[in-house]
Amino acid sequence: MAAAKLSRVPNGVGLTGYSGLSALADLLTIARNSSRIYDSALEKVLEVLNLRHGNIRLLNPTTGELELMSYKGFSDEYAEKYGRIKIGERSSGKIVRTRGPVLWDNIQTDSSCAYLYLRKEGINSLLGVPLLAREGVIGTLALASSERGRFREQEIQLLAAMGRIIGITIENARLFTALKNNVDDLTKLTLRLEESDGIKDRLLSVISHELRTPVTVILGNVEILMDGIFGQMNEKQRDSLLTVRRSGAGLLFQVENAIDVSQLEAGAAAAYPDPFTMDYIRDTLMEMVGDEVKQKKLDLHWEIDPRIPPLFTDRGKITKVFRNLIDNAIKFTEKGSVTVRVSYALERGMVQCEVEDTGIGIPADRYKVIFDPFHQIDSSHTRLYGGMGLGLRNVKKILELLGGGIEVNSIVEKGSNFRFWFPAECGGRE
Repeated sequence: MAAAKLSRVPNGVGLTGYSGLSALADLLTIARNSSRIYDSALEKVLEVLNLRHGNIRLLNPTTGELELMSYKGFSDEYAEKYGRIKIGERSSGKIVRTRGPVLWDNIQTDSSCAYLYLRKEGINSLLGVPLLAREGVIGTLALASSERGRFREQEIQLLAAMGRIIGITIENARLFTALKNNVDDLTKLTLRLEESDGIKDRLLSVISHELRTPVTVILGNVEILMDGIFGQMNEKQRDSLLTVRRSGAGLLFQVENAIDVSQLEAGAAAAYPDPFTMDYIRDTLMEMVGDEVKQKKLDLHWEIDPRIPPLFTDRGKITKVFRNLIDNAIKFTEKGSVTVRVSYALERGMVQCEVEDTGIGIPADRYKVIFDPFHQIDSSHTRLYGGMGLGLRNVKKILELLGGGIEVNSIVEKGSNFRFWFPAECGGRE
């Protein structure tokens, strides 16, 4: 098995032989609300690469399975037998694990490929890539050929780019469907707003979802432009797109905090554990907040105990906990530093963390109320620092969901220290 990883199509990759740029543009125009989005995408890919066999699968985060959404060139027996596969199984499952292209050049003679069905069908080469959206891998795109060594580097790069476009297109389709439903909900809820305080919470959720949809679409298309898929950009154009991405990502994070809080308060949130390391959290967060740290000329230190084992809990929710606390620390610190410490209590199986800053601090009589929704220390801070006042509420509710907790200690004008903890392993519970 030969595996490769690719996140973008390099400039000058030479896609003209496949009308590649035109094909990518066509994929972007697939009807967002069409029930044939999967078939349309697969047909376009097979047409561009002049192939007959392929499939698209989507990841179901609840079951941890890849579900077959569209297939061409295979019999109905294939769909019945391999309609659902688990992550790690077969080629599609391996794609999700590696998060990059997976290639088999000679299935018929490769003893490591136990694909009896494909051999019976005369398949010799197999290439698969992840469908990438804003939050990561949402599915897979796999192609097959009877020709040995059918897929060259140029085609691997093209298919990886198509996988990203299809992933964003599918995510956009989901969001537009949700938007339509939320518009209907918003109309009904507005008419009944005075009936119940509970409706106000639902209204917050609906409005947040409506904001999330266009912002997500904007960010998805900014990523496409920055990848150079439609041509090379000059430095000023790239700087402008970076500003749009940075501002849009900040707005989207605030909107998602509102959505998360509404779901957590309603008891509708669940934990979806998967394996990751603290190094992953650090690297992800540095990409997110690195520019702001540089702009404010702060020092951001990470102290991670090397003895911390690989974690198995909800990676997305843990990332949001760190993101909210680090964002707050940066926002309320004008000079000095922010320090993140992470250790492990083996006897309790708990990851113990601290986010410490040298910022404005919090009065002791405010320690409890800062975890209430829409709370700011006072109105002057709301005007000066901004924010919706939902970040700490989100942090507290997430940690409670995962079996952890949080506490704060602070000195006004000296800084704050948020200490929190969560189990290294979480079985996933309502």
